[in-house]
Amino acid sequence: MFRYNSVMKPDAGKRDANKILMFCGKGGVGKTTCASSTAIHCADGGYRTLLISTDPAPSLTDVLEVDVKGKITKVPGVENLEAVELDYSRIFDMWLAKFGEEVYAVISSFLPVGEEILDYIAGAPGIDEEFALSYVHDLYKGGEYDVIVWDTAPAGGTLSLLYLQETFYTHMRDAAKLYIRLKETLESLTGREKRDPLKIIREWEQLAKDVLDMIRSENTTAYLVTIPEGLGVSQTERIRQDLERFDVQIGGVIVNNVIPREADAGSDLLRKRRRVQEKYMKMLDETYSGRLPLTKLILQGNEVIGVEALREIGRQLYPEGFTAQGSSGDT
Repeated sequence: MFRYNSVMKPDAGKRDANKILMFCGKGGVGKTTCASSTAIHCADGGYRTLLISTDPAPSLTDVLEVDVKGKITKVPGVENLEAVELDYSRIFDMWLAKFGEEVYAVISSFLPVGEEILDYIAGAPGIDEEFALSYVHDLYKGGEYDVIVWDTAPAGGTLSLLYLQETFYTHMRDAAKLYIRLKETLESLTGREKRDPLKIIREWEQLAKDVLDMIRSENTTAYLVTIPEGLGVSQTERIRQDLERFDVQIGGVIVNNVIPREADAGSDLLRKRRRVQEKYMKMLDETYSGRLPLTKLILQGNEVIGVEALREIGRQLYPEGFTAQGSSGDT
């Protein structure tokens, strides 16, 4: 049968610093709801909690009923909770502020270019995803929060972040080797730069490694959110395989929008839908039983909007509270 999985326990005593809880899944399965409910539950337990969304089409502002676009904002009614949606419309300026000077120092050591080259680079494919990971890493290393609950981009976007980071790390190592070979020639042609481009490349390489280490850390746990339908089930397994390929710790699977047996009384439509769901619930059970804890979240009769509605979802997700490393039991 489906097993209950817990994420954290507010009264666990010793606190493990800088936990990251990632909520992953395809679009429309309820990642934001589950992430927001979990963040509120952690904050209510006394943990300094940050809820962050890197979804290019985020809905935290709508779900929380608080404007959290582009700025870390306290969530009214929940002590210890702050939230932010990464504002992709501002990534260009944020990227320039953080990396622009360094990028120009490196490129101008090779080519006679003006700073306008940065406008072109900042708009290149993958820059926004790369910055998103760097942004989460900065918050993680800052140590201001006990728990960071991460509402990730839909399946493809989340996985592309991981692949991109791994590729970037490899390229930075190769770039450093290439620069060493060319260094004497470059210095004879251009003279010494204010900052050593090789040092900058090494710093980028280290940052890429640090981000990968963060994702693979024992302090980071991914939770897969799905629905009992064919596409949801198949994509969940693909996401699991990719996360395991990157050595990301997976804490469990949340199956959302499950129709309870009593709900289909007198409704032929609901009865048919529940039969379809039971087929995929069985598939999920057979696939993950004994491997990953499974949690059912019943289809709600009302919209899950606002802190109190999310808090109730948290009670349903974690009826026995939390444990520091995660535990399971039957439901």
